[in-house]
Parts: sequence; structure tokens; C-alpha cells
Amino acid sequence: MRRKIFTPLLSVLGAGIIVLFGCHHENSQENNIMSSADSLAKAKAAAAATTVDQDSEVYLLPSPLLIATIFKNAGLSYYPDLTTKIKDASQFNTVYARAVNMGIYSADLSYCVLNKQSQDATNYLNTVQSLAEKMGFGSVFGASMLNRFKSNIDNTDSLAQVIGDLQMGTDTYLEANKQKYVGVLAFTGAWVESMYIGAKVYDKGKSANVSSRISEQMNILDNLLKLLHKYEASDNNIPNLEKDLQNLQNTYTSFSEVKDYNPDSDKSISLTPEHINQISGMIQDLRSKFLAA
Repeated sequence: MRRKIFTPLLSVLGAGIIVLFGCHHENSQENNIMSSADSLAKAKAAAAATTVDQDSEVYLLPSPLLIATIFKNAGLSYYPDLTTKIKDASQFNTVYARAVNMGIYSADLSYCVLNKQSQDATNYLNTVQSLAEKMGFGSVFGASMLNRFKSNIDNTDSLAQVIGDLQMGTDTYLEANKQKYVGVLAFTGAWVESMYIGAKVYDKGKSANVSSRISEQMNILDNLLKLLHKYEASDNNIPNLEKDLQNLQNTYTSFSEVKDYNPDSDKSISLTPEHINQISGMIQDLRSKFLAA
């Protein structure tokens, strides 16, 4: 019998598998993020592989930090007005609301880290910690870990390791407490926020590189939908979330440049400005739902 391994928590806060490349590395710090992400992901995948037979299927998702790095390498600029305004963690009253907004703040944290916005990054980390405490795994963010983060706040490649350690602790807790779905929800929030920022920055400069990265990130939806379907009985909000994301995927795959794309091509799909605006509007609606959850 085929067994499937789901490792969604590679995605929240920390280093994850490089499922998207298609871009040039612009500096050594970002190279190190890619290297750290790849190493941690390979270790996680190898560990998981020892527990199953060869006829298994592994679904892996990238991290918010990795997604932000890919976008930055494509020319994504920093605009402080794009990130989410921080709300007190007590305003989120359900696991669903806490998880998806933890993901949103994790993406904003990554965006700030890569653009060396130290104070904003620290503020987002504190909020992520508060949400983790509300969900029972605040101990992952111990004083020593937070001190490591703050002491390395201007050293992007060192932060990749700190964030990776935070992620491993989160993985361990959620797996032990049978709450893996929380990680899937958090990744969904992070992915939506990353796409929101990418689309908004594209709108300001119409960069072809950013357009290609948006298209590449859309390819994550297939695995994400599979994971949400697996855990849809864990939270009554998940079925509606699946519908929203399926509508987004259906819209994307209906575009002529996507339907006509040659998968053997070494070029990325470049969406038209009109189609990016269409995707952006759907992403913004979903983001608004998360923030109001």
C-alpha cells in the first residue's frame, strides 16, 4: 500500500525545500539562505524516507524566507506600507485565525529580514511568538533563541540557521501533538502574504522577473491543495479555504500563456499585467478574509 509523507512544517518560519529556482543569486548572504534551506530540507526528507518504503509520495513546501529570497533575487523592492499592521495576538480567537495570521506575519518577518528592517523584523517575530504561545508551542521561542535572533538581526545568513532551528522545534511539537494541520494553515497564510507583496511590488514597477516568480509560485498550489484536503476534517474552515484556492488555481490555469506553455521550455511563464492584476485581486480578497478571521 502506498504511503504518503506530508512535511508542511518545512514551510513555516524556517528553511524549506527549493522547489522553485529560475533566478540568479545576487549576493553571498542570499546564496547562504538557499544553501541552508536546501540542507535542512534534504535532512528532513531523508529522515522521513527511512520510515516508509520506496513507493511513497512526499509533498514538500518552501519556506516564507525562501519565497522572499526568490522574489528579492528577481528584483522585489522594499515598500514598508505593504506588510500587515501588527495586531495583538489576543484578537485572534480560533486556532484557524491564529495559524493563518502566524503565517502572514512570518512572511512579513522574512520580507523585513531580507531588507534589513531590524526593528520591524523583531516586532513581527514577537507577534509570531505570541501566536505560538496561544497555540501551545511558545516554548519553542525560548529566551536563548530570541537572543540569537536579535544578536544576528543584521546577519541574514545567520538568521537563516536561527529560523531553521525555530522551525525544527515547531515541527517536533506539532507532530507530537497531532496538529500538523496547523502548519499547513500557517503556510497558506505565508504563501498568500508573499504573493500579495509580490503582486503589489510588480504593480509598482512591472518587472518581468517578478512576473515570472509570481507564476512559479502559483505552481505550489497543487501540493498545498492536496495537503489541505488531507486535513480538511481538522478544522471546519478548511473546506471553504480549499474552494477559494481551487478557484484561484482554476483562474490561473485558464490563462492562455499558461495553457500554451511548453513544459520542456527553459523559460518561465510570464503573465500579462492584466492576468497578474486578476490573480492579485483574488489573493487580496483571501488575505482580507484571513485578517478578519
